[in-house]
Amino acid sequence: MDPYLDTIPDDRGEEIRERVRERDGSDSEGRPIQRARADTSDLLPPGGDGQEVEEPPKPEDDLDKYDRERLQKGLRYVHEAAKRKITPRTQEFLKLHKDAYKAALDDGAPEKASRAVVQAMDEVYYSAAFFLKLRSSEEYDHFMRYVKLRRLELLANYGDYLGQELQEIRADLKAAATGAGSEVREAVQELGPPKTWLAIADELAGANMADLRKNVYIACGVLGIDAIHMLWLIKEWGERNRIFHNQIRQYISNCHWGRLAEQVCRDLKELLNVATDADTAANYEKVLLSIQNEYFEAKSRDDPQHWFPNKKAKKLTEEKLAREEKRAQK
Repeated sequence: MDPYLDTIPDDRGEEIRERVRERDGSDSEGRPIQRARADTSDLLPPGGDGQEVEEPPKPEDDLDKYDRERLQKGLRYVHEAAKRKITPRTQEFLKLHKDAYKAALDDGAPEKASRAVVQAMDEVYYSAAFFLKLRSSEEYDHFMRYVKLRRLELLANYGDYLGQELQEIRADLKAAATGAGSEVREAVQELGPPKTWLAIADELAGANMADLRKNVYIACGVLGIDAIHMLWLIKEWGERNRIFHNQIRQYISNCHWGRLAEQVCRDLKELLNVATDADTAANYEKVLLSIQNEYFEAKSRDDPQHWFPNKKAKKLTEEKLAREEKRAQK
């Protein structure tokens, strides 16, 4: 992977690569040479690496303005910004940005080539195309909704591949359990049917997940696969099913009345925002209200805390508990 290609906009990528080659030289294939840098704390004034994150410094219009004080100011910002919760693309770019500042400060009296790389990096990071500054809470809300939709697209487009991989793992585990010791058989049983992957994902997200997590590691050890990857697969597949695969039915079959109330109540409130027209909203409203009436006694339409399970919901809960108790006695 070439991080310059992957993180810097196309119209600036080649320019910055050329400046980095001028600064550091290049290998036989024309790629910038990777050089060791000093520790960040050694390049900042005492106490200068723990200051509060500030606004990103504006790019200077003159290379001579990139004196040591200005370079330390930029390094301090980039060093702190990289610690925040940011996208992988931004994180990768900030590594390059930080390296540019460190290279310039490493020079003692910063060379022109080093300052030119810093200036080019500053211009990319400060540009509207890269550093998105949201002007209002409404704009932030719209942006986060867009991010959430893209996240849903990932789950919709690739979720089936996650499920296929888990299905293959489960089949391999079943075969591995034959003739294995009790510890392995127990792990396979805990990760096998009738448990769904969604139920396993919910259990792993709960407070008492240590035993199940241990079984995941045992199972992965038997198959020689990465346990961290499998935990991620289970989490993502569970999220995909929670959203796309009969989510409401899952809540009902698991008797998760609180989650069901929150979901239906929220959707009732947002129908006019997400439905394509008033008729669609009205038809969905009938569906949602029928679910509410079937399982709840609602004292307030707009507050799920005031949706109480009715007789039917309570009966379903009792039947579920009885089935679980019966299974536990076997």
